[in-house]
Amino acid sequence: MKILVLSISIVLVIGFVGCGQNKSDKKTVKKEGSAPSSSLNNRSSRFDAGKMVYDRNCKVCHQVNRMGIPKIYPPIKNTKSVNGDKGYLIDVVLNGLSKEIKVEGVKYKGVMASYKNLSDQQIADVINYIRSDGDGAADMVKVSEVQQKR
Repeated sequence: MKILVLSISIVLVIGFVGCGQNKSDKKTVKKEGSAPSSSLNNRSSRFDAGKMVYDRNCKVCHQVNRMGIPKIYPPIKNTKSVNGDKGYLIDVVLNGLSKEIKVEGVKYKGVMASYKNLSDQQIADVINYIRSDGDGAADMVKVSEVQQKR
């Protein structure tokens, strides 16, 4: 039993520490950029770029399947909070979150780090990546919307 408790504790500590880590993106922050183009090639490359940002910064807490860790980190796959108000989501990515929240009727108490160190384009890309699920994919976030919130 002690080993099980110790193992779970180690996993949680690694998760908490990992969620604030994004060293690879801290070197340069380029804050300018344009809105994603409607061309298929650009959308595809922006989606791939968003997935890469997600994999580097978000996956540790929200998991590969984007279903989070129960009662610690919320799911971000096809939820109202992700597919709803773009401004709220931009604020959360830019400023982090440290209060108890309710997602799909479940309370979460995890802490999300601020990702102000990401460029406006990276923030738009990752938000568009996570908002692309579901029947009616949510409106795309434009770089200019991120710039306005910054």
